Amino acid sequence: MFFKSLNPTIQIRLFLLFISTMSTMTVLPYLIIYLSDQVGNVIAGILFLAVMFVNVLGSILGGYLSDRIGRKKIILLSEFIIFIGFIGAAFANSPGGTFPYVTFIFFLFIQFSTGAANPVYQALIIDISTPEERRVVYTYSYWIRNLGIAIGSLIGAFLFFDYIFLLFLGVSVIALCTFFITFLFIQETYTPVKEKKEEKKHMFFLMLRSYTKVLSHRFFTVFSIASLLIVSVEEQLTNYIGVRITNVINEPVQLVSFLSLEINGFNLLGILKTENTILVVVFTMLITQVIRTWNDRYVLLIGLLLFFSGYTIISISTTPYILIIAMLIASIGEMMYIPVKETMLSKMVPDHARSTYMALYSITVILGVSTAGIFMIISSWLPPLALTSLIGFMGAVCIVLFFNLTRIEKSIIKQNKKAM
Repeated sequence: MFFKSLNPTIQIRLFLLFISTMSTMTVLPYLIIYLSDQVGNVIAGILFLAVMFVNVLGSILGGYLSDRIGRKKIILLSEFIIFIGFIGAAFANSPGGTFPYVTFIFFLFIQFSTGAANPVYQALIIDISTPEERRVVYTYSYWIRNLGIAIGSLIGAFLFFDYIFLLFLGVSVIALCTFFITFLFIQETYTPVKEKKEEKKHMFFLMLRSYTKVLSHRFFTVFSIASLLIVSVEEQLTNYIGVRITNVINEPVQLVSFLSLEINGFNLLGILKTENTILVVVFTMLITQVIRTWNDRYVLLIGLLLFFSGYTIISISTTPYILIIAMLIASIGEMMYIPVKETMLSKMVPDHARSTYMALYSITVILGVSTAGIFMIISSWLPPLALTSLIGFMGAVCIVLFFNLTRIEKSIIKQNKKAM
């Protein structure tokens, strides 16, 4: 299926996904480094956790309201607040002065609104696509998002600190364009059904009981914990690891001995992020073809071993070419384990409770991202070797958990299906 054959609203949404991802990735990966430089590692870690917390609240509220008042209203309100937030962040970092705490307040609004819009955008795509189209839509979405991340991260790596005011201003313009394009060209895709008064009164307790029931399934809970460890380690690149590389390589060094190109830690961070994204986009299908006859269990475990080995090296090394090779190893591991892990997740989720399971899994991912703030806090007290050891330990625990899960996968899933 070609792009032109998709619903026009989906085409517009994918276009907006690209420009918004590209623009926000010029600033978001480097926000924690900016805050660390302005207010210190401990405070930066605390502020990062606060930003992630409001993102979760936004997701909960946005998803709830979307099913009750419609998609378009939530999207428009969210995009307008994001526009205001980036305008405010720009003037909080203008030539007239830098105000990190004011920037943080504006980012609370930005991340709350981003969290509110994300589940609504996902619901909008489902509303207007058929089951046969969704795989194609999500494939386009995956590639477009990664392309936007690659371009945006590279631009931000070289321009963020020197042109922060203009970057924030540019992102706000993109948010405003997204607002107007949505207003003019995207139609409402969902008409809410009026709730009964009894359902409104007991909705919180019904939701709580549903999530409690999901957590009672051991396989899914252990799977979520293992996935949390993966996300936690991966997120360190633009947080603790990123700050460490930036601080240690604060003067330009040669990228490789046979090139005259010199970079600092900040540039190197952007290169590593871009390398990972480009490798994933370009070589995923090739890696999948090579390992197609391998046993899924071995593919998963070998992929996780490569992934965690690469990130453990990245967390301690300061040599540019070693860091680039380590990212290559981690990226190959990522391309190996992700398809198998996602297949495991789809098998364990019962059809009649899919949304509940996936919502809880999404929260697990957000919690994994939030641990980056914890690493920032403890990095002020622990030496780099201790944190590298912790990352290695998290990887070992994750591999052991998945080793056990793959060993008992069939029996546990069968029990869970019967229990539902």
